[in-house]
Amino acid sequence: MKKIMLVSVCITVVCILMYWGCCRVSVKFYLMPINAWERKIWMGPSPTQKEENYVVYHHFCKSERTLIDSIIAFNDRTIRPDSIKKYPDGYRRSFFKRSAVLNKDYREETDGSDMIYDHFDKRILLFEWRIVNDTVCVSLFGKQGIVPLADMDKDALSISRLSRVIGIKPGL
Repeated sequence: MKKIMLVSVCITVVCILMYWGCCRVSVKFYLMPINAWERKIWMGPSPTQKEENYVVYHHFCKSERTLIDSIIAFNDRTIRPDSIKKYPDGYRRSFFKRSAVLNKDYREETDGSDMIYDHFDKRILLFEWRIVNDTVCVSLFGKQGIVPLADMDKDALSISRLSRVIGIKPGL
């Protein structure tokens, strides 16, 4: 009986340490090597559009709020105003949860049998920027906002700032 109790205590301690370890690991983002130019089926971009698809690693044991805050912080660190100006017809970033199929080495099938669009159920967030006349139209959390092109700088593109301008609470 003592052996069973000792084994169960050891297993419990190991499980708790593994869970604690998962919670302490920071979220990582990898750009999936998807070349939208190779799509022969549909939704291929024009030279004035860009599509980036990221897979999120270490999202297990993270609350939805923590995960969304991590994505926003990554996006705010890596987005550049000149990239948005370079792709005026649309600059889109999608973030997906890692799964057995979606990982940092995911590639679309050339015949269209497996495309990133088949995995939208695993998408966490989508951000999109589009230049219309003298404004930048921003789509995030399913809502749209406008930033004057003249005022567009790194700080103006911050998702945290934009969500306050649009009047939404990220992650809710």
